[in-house]
Amino acid sequence: MMPIIQSLLSNGLGLVANAVMARGQAFVEDKLGVKLAPNMNPEQVAQLKIAEMEHEEELMRLRLEENKLDLEELGMRIKDTDSARNRETAIATSKDAPLLNKIVTPLLAIGLLFITFALFGVVMFQDAPVDSSRKDILIYILGVLSAISTQIVSYYFGSSQGSKDKAEALEKVMK
Repeated sequence: MMPIIQSLLSNGLGLVANAVMARGQAFVEDKLGVKLAPNMNPEQVAQLKIAEMEHEEELMRLRLEENKLDLEELGMRIKDTDSARNRETAIATSKDAPLLNKIVTPLLAIGLLFITFALFGVVMFQDAPVDSSRKDILIYILGVLSAISTQIVSYYFGSSQGSKDKAEALEKVMK
């Protein structure tokens, strides 16, 4: 499906490409009455552009539908992050929460970041090359630790203001 989308985009058929991504090739072919192929000749492209113009309203509706779904997904992600931060704040400011509950998350985050940087340092500055039997495992571990580190930094130093702006924009769009 990817070559078809690339072909559509390179021929200036963004609405059709978006519809293919949203609903699939068979749906678009049925709706437009035109066969989609990765390597279309100029005549097929012209035919598709005419079909795109004729069905522009429907294709725009599909794009708006997809954008609405994207906004709903973003809203769910923002709520999820917000609830985690609210939980963290409630624990940190609670008089009844034990000290262990207050410090376990930050200590775990700091520990994971430290381990990640230490492992990267060892790999980068080690004199002996990595044994080929351990190379794949090491790459996997570094990838996982990199992803975890990104999430930790995003959680603690991430886009609180950006999330707030996105939430406000989402509310405006939903209303």
